[in-house]
Amino acid sequence: MFGKLKEKLSSFVDRVAQTEISEKDVENALWDLELELLEADVALEVVDELKEKIKEKLVGQKVKIGTNKREIVEKAVKDAVLEVLTPERHIDLLEMIKSKKGKPFVIVFVGFNGSGKTTTIAKLANWLKKNGLSVVIAASDTFRAGAIEQVEEHAKRVGVKIIKHGYKSDPAAVAY
Repeated sequence: MFGKLKEKLSSFVDRVAQTEISEKDVENALWDLELELLEADVALEVVDELKEKIKEKLVGQKVKIGTNKREIVEKAVKDAVLEVLTPERHIDLLEMIKSKKGKPFVIVFVGFNGSGKTTTIAKLANWLKKNGLSVVIAASDTFRAGAIEQVEEHAKRVGVKIIKHGYKSDPAAVAY
């Protein structure tokens, strides 16, 4: 008899002591997130995919009272971002380069000013060099003041060759 009573009371406590994350709550927050991401120049397709994955992870999830909802939401967002950014197939850059069998392998970096292209180029050049590959950097940003000197300094520190022309010269000619 007491076992049954205990079971029923426990069931009641479980029902009362947890809340369910509603679609309405998630939708309102996702609307704000969408605007913020679009204002930060995130592609619409990426925003839509992130929203969908976050929504899948949160809507209907039961959260016990006293549980930190922030941690649950942060985990859902982190997992969604990882899913969106993880390539569908494994990319082995070293293998791709080596498959060219001695022919040049060209990697082009494109992005907004200040987005970290030059630093990434230096890091990649260093990694490729450490993996036994010959690296040449083309200083093709011939318009931004200081761009050639910046990439030249990185190339010198990493110990790789650099090809450069003067400012205002044709960037395609430098890269070629």
